Amino acid sequence: MKRNLLILSVFLLFSFSGKAQTMFGNTALTLSKNVVSIGVNPVYATDINTFDATYVPGPEQLAYFFHLGYGTTHSTDIGINVGKAWGKMYYGFDFENAFINSGKIYISGTIGGHYWHRAGLDADLIASVKLNDFYLTSGIDVDVEPYKQADGQIVMYLPAYVPVELEFNPSSKYAINFEVNIAVNQPAFTTVGAGINFYFK
Repeated sequence: MKRNLLILSVFLLFSFSGKAQTMFGNTALTLSKNVVSIGVNPVYATDINTFDATYVPGPEQLAYFFHLGYGTTHSTDIGINVGKAWGKMYYGFDFENAFINSGKIYISGTIGGHYWHRAGLDADLIASVKLNDFYLTSGIDVDVEPYKQADGQIVMYLPAYVPVELEFNPSSKYAINFEVNIAVNQPAFTTVGAGINFYFK
């Protein structure tokens, strides 16, 4: 029990030490080589940045994301994400690499790109702790989005989030996840959602 509390304390310290994800429904575990994952996540926005009010409808509308992943090696995978996100289509691609895989603690980094209103880049650093059939995940997720203002000047948006996810993984064939992405600066907005992933060898 003391050991589990120590592991959890270290995990939380790591996860929230950042000053600023993953894509929704992501843990620090990568897919095994040649494993395919398919998933869906409905997501609710608790608030939406009004700076983009001309683009985004009210936060009461749900977004839906569909995921396709493939394990390229024993420590890397790739993912494609497509969804209808608050009135606009979302397209994303990411590459994840696991740095630490101890069987209890996992740490990975992800880089990728997306298009939602405009093109942007994604990067995250996350950690997961295994607790029986559950994985608790958190870290930091930052997007980079160039935005052309009305006067023609290009500014850089850097929306940042702290994802907190609990995934229930009772089988090697599927997993159920619950996640909150907490906005930590003005361009970002907080989301809450759940989803399911299926795995095929």
